[in-house]
Amino acid sequence: MKEHYLAIIKFPMLVSVSLFLIAALYFGMALASYHNLGLSAWGTILYTVIFIVLVLLVSSWILILMSTHQKIKPRGMKIYSSWMLVNIYFYLAKWLGKLLLQNKLILQESFLHFNNEIVLSNSVGVHSQNILLLLPHCLQKSDCRIRITNNVVECEACGACDMAKMKDIQLRYNVKAAVATGGSLARKLIVDTNPDVIIAVACHRDLTDGVRDSWRYPVYAVLNERPKGPCFETTVSASTIEFAIKKFI
Repeated sequence: MKEHYLAIIKFPMLVSVSLFLIAALYFGMALASYHNLGLSAWGTILYTVIFIVLVLLVSSWILILMSTHQKIKPRGMKIYSSWMLVNIYFYLAKWLGKLLLQNKLILQESFLHFNNEIVLSNSVGVHSQNILLLLPHCLQKSDCRIRITNNVVECEACGACDMAKMKDIQLRYNVKAAVATGGSLARKLIVDTNPDVIIAVACHRDLTDGVRDSWRYPVYAVLNERPKGPCFETTVSASTIEFAIKKFI
């Protein structure tokens, strides 16, 4: 339990530590320059600009931390915080994680958990028809005679794989559901449906890339399980998907 909790908070911890180290480096350099040589006009301008950027980074990170428990109402602020999360803070955590020799998969999983908390807090009251359940093709049994390439309704619900559970969820909650055979198709499906929220099922890498590529959309990530290896007859927790749908609607 303790290890699971530490894995979840790893991403926000790495971002916070990164900002602390950057701030410490800045103030150390500024004080050293001031005491040793004094600051020229250009030096003063440079350090002032860096200070403003640093304040912006810290304040934006505080806003994102708050958004895990409180909804951000202004749309522009929501878009701004999403962009900062995937384009700035993700890389800060990634670089520090490499320096500290952190496990890549655990860091990605922590990032996805953190993003999920933000999505759950900021995407309530969504109509079920505006929810897109995006599924990987590898959920289907490999020897199934029906190849589901897009619409989950095509599944005959024989129960041999988890695709039948996904069809049941789609029909019971009246959400949109689609199967993506790759990143390009997933992006096209998102643009075509223009959902209010996306519940995406995939592996660590695909989910991390998908959340970052679709940063304008709230993406709730659900990791699949790979008992037979990657991209082959994977499974997913139906209860986790139902939990997210109930939260959103």
